[in-house]
Amino acid sequence: MHSAVRALIVVGCATVALVGPVQRDSRAQGFPPVIEGLYPTQMPVGQTTVLYLGVPRANVVKSVEFAPAAGLTVSGIKEGDFKTGMAWWEVTVVVAADAAPGNRALTIVGSAGRTTARNVTIPVHVPRISDLRVLSAQVSQPVMDFQFAIADAAGDVGDVPMVWFTLDCGGEPELGAVAGKAANGVVRASVPNPRSQPKAGANVLTNRCDFQVRASDSKGADSNTLTSTVEFK
Repeated sequence: MHSAVRALIVVGCATVALVGPVQRDSRAQGFPPVIEGLYPTQMPVGQTTVLYLGVPRANVVKSVEFAPAAGLTVSGIKEGDFKTGMAWWEVTVVVAADAAPGNRALTIVGSAGRTTARNVTIPVHVPRISDLRVLSAQVSQPVMDFQFAIADAAGDVGDVPMVWFTLDCGGEPELGAVAGKAANGVVRASVPNPRSQPKAGANVLTNRCDFQVRASDSKGADSNTLTSTVEFK
C-alpha cells in the first residue's frame, strides 16, 4: 500500500491505541462516550453527504443529532465495516440549499449514552468536481490513474489539490488521500496499489470495483463526491 495511505492507517491505529484506554476509563468514571473517528468533516450546501463515524463496537448508534439543526436532515444510518478496533457507521445527511454555513456540533445517541460533540463544517463555498474518468485500470499496474474536472469560483483550487478516494474491490477497502496535479481545470491523480488485499473472512477480490473521489482546495474546503465503477482488465 502507498506510504501516504499506510501513514493514514498508522495514524488511525495510533489514535485508537491512545484513545482506547482513556475511553474505557472515562466510561468507568461516568464520563460520556466519544466519537473516535469522523470523516469527512465538511458537508457542502445543497448536497447529500455520507459521514463515517467510528465508535466502539458495543455502542450501537440509535440516532445522530446536529446543533444547530436547521437545514440538516439525517436520512439514513447504517453500520459499516469493523476496522481498527471501531465500528464505522455510515450516516447520510442532506444539507439544504439555504443551510447557513459554519460549524455544527454532531452528537451520537447510542446504547452507551450520548457522546461528546464533534464539529462538522458547512463551508461558505466549495469546489465542484465532475466528469470523473479512469485513465488506466490494469491488474498488473502498481497505480490506477484517473482525472476529473474541477471548478471553484473563488479560485482556491491551487496547483496541488488533495484528492480523497475510496476503492472497494470486495476485500479490505482502500481509502486515503493523494496529491493531485491541477492544470486547465482538470485534476489528475493516481490510486496506489489499486486492488487492496482481503482481510480474514472478507469476500474474494473482484475486478469490478466501486470508486469514490472528492477533492480539497487550498483552503481545505471539500468538494462534492463523485462515484463510479471501475473494471480492472
